[in-house]
Amino acid sequence: MPGWKATLFGKFNLEHETKTISGIEPRQVRELLSYLLLFRNHPQPRDALSEALWDNRSSARTRKCLRQTLWRLQVALRMYGISAGPDLLIDNAWIQLNLPADFWLDIAEFEKVFDLIKGKNAQALSTRDHQLMQYAVDIYKGDLLEGCYQDWCAFERERFQIMYLLLLDKLVQYCELHQKYEDGLAYGMKILSHDHAYERTHRQLMRLYVMTGNRTQALHQYERCVIALRDELDVEPSEVTKQLYAQIRFDTFKPSLLAGEKVISKARVTIAPTPKLKDVMNQLEQVSEVLGRLEHQIQEEVLTLGGAVADQS
Repeated sequence: MPGWKATLFGKFNLEHETKTISGIEPRQVRELLSYLLLFRNHPQPRDALSEALWDNRSSARTRKCLRQTLWRLQVALRMYGISAGPDLLIDNAWIQLNLPADFWLDIAEFEKVFDLIKGKNAQALSTRDHQLMQYAVDIYKGDLLEGCYQDWCAFERERFQIMYLLLLDKLVQYCELHQKYEDGLAYGMKILSHDHAYERTHRQLMRLYVMTGNRTQALHQYERCVIALRDELDVEPSEVTKQLYAQIRFDTFKPSLLAGEKVISKARVTIAPTPKLKDVMNQLEQVSEVLGRLEHQIQEEVLTLGGAVADQS
């Protein structure tokens, strides 16, 4: 278990050995620490930091606010006499947060998994990748720093939310490929809770419902898709979505149709060999010979019948 733990997803919290660190409750102290944790890999210019946190005040006022807030943060971090804790590296122009080796940070763990997974398609994901993705989405307890409305936070919040949705999308694809249909449905619903009009996920859920034997819910999912697209984007479903709906409605949907979402079925496909041109010509010649004999036989029958009719006359 890490000695230090900080969470920025959802409600901000800082702990040492499971005990919450006090002294960072004031909003400005919490936002300063959060900013330094977000941009922990690089020293931050004092002026840029002041402008980001107190952009509606004069330069002299923002510098004073920064000095006071830095002092409060230093007191909070040193309050427990822990020598191996986070430390502020400060000079006249720059500020950086120095973190101990055992410092666990949720956004750092999340980004680590995302960077590992982002270049892989669903077919290339391993069991270990699946476990890491599950770990990452479980870390995401809520949007970044809920309750903070600064511009810098809004941008970072949206960035992490996009990363979260991309991981969930890969999880849905993985579950569809590996027949973990119930898990796939759960992850897909998480996507739609953030973006009701994400049409790709609506299709994924439609397929997953069918593969769990719930055709009725698959059809209802299409209706939910239609309503979401109309209400939020004022558009109709794409032709791909409409075709999938028709296949489900008329009970012609087959799992092999998953290739439309770049998901390839693991079932082996047997392709009949293309016949050679010479073989085709031989077959046509045989058919022609049979037809010729048949035509000759018909002519003989006509002549015979013609003679019989003449005798009767």
